[in-house]
Amino acid sequence: MLNLPPYPQNPQQNDWSGHTLEEIRMRRVLVQARMEIEKYKLEKAFNNAKSNTIFGGSGSAVSRIANTFSWMEYGFFIMKAIRTIRSVFRKKKN
Repeated sequence: MLNLPPYPQNPQQNDWSGHTLEEIRMRRVLVQARMEIEKYKLEKAFNNAKSNTIFGGSGSAVSRIANTFSWMEYGFFIMKAIRTIRSVFRKKKN
């Protein structure tokens, strides 16, 4: 932390009388401003990470592939997968 003027330069010194009301208000405003800046940075970093992942965001690889297929094609893929799985289990029984 910075050694701002209200803090004593020498911690061994006991003649420090404390903060004035104006100094307390200014420090409160400074801390609140820093908190808002950190919140903004955190939200921005979260949104950047979310949009750059493989599975999330509108520009992700999964999203681009999913948008190329229609509902009928999804149904076709599901039917093919079910048939393939059923044929694998039928072969193992015999």
